[in-house]
Amino acid sequence: MPLNRNPRSLIAHIGKFTERNVRLRTVILGVIRDESEVDDILHDVLLQVWDLGDKYKPGRRGLRGLLVTLARRRALDRLRRRAAYRRATENLKRDVDNPLTSEITTTTNQLENNDLSALLRRLIQLLPEAQKEVINLTFFKGMSQREIATQRHISLGTVKTRLHLAQRKLHNFLLPLQSKV
Repeated sequence: MPLNRNPRSLIAHIGKFTERNVRLRTVILGVIRDESEVDDILHDVLLQVWDLGDKYKPGRRGLRGLLVTLARRRALDRLRRRAAYRRATENLKRDVDNPLTSEITTTTNQLENNDLSALLRRLIQLLPEAQKEVINLTFFKGMSQREIATQRHISLGTVKTRLHLAQRKLHNFLLPLQSKV
């Protein structure tokens, strides 16, 4: 039966596959080795399948093969992104130790950073309590969105929404000050 853009048909096909088989989760976990990111990658895969729905040819490749291939590719993409982030972070750490770079950070710059930090702390206090909590747990406690959802007993979607709204509010607070900094 060919996949089409009918949401019920597509969801029914994918639902039947994922109910019977945990292969996608196993493929993803085998690549990234991090349980906390499996659901995010699986979500990306299902969105990509949705986008490819009208291009899918059932006679050419089975749905299982397509899903496994996409899951592996998205997991590898996530792994590459993580490695690039790690390299960038390491380069930044090395640059901080570089005497040429450290000379640039003067007492004046440190005072400006302290002022900006104090301003940001005051702006965070203006956020609604739920958004303030997610910002603090994400950026100051270093927790992942999934960890926050588990610890606070709320859905991952709620965490993502709260974080997005809080970031948007902070951005709007800081936008008028951008030209002054």
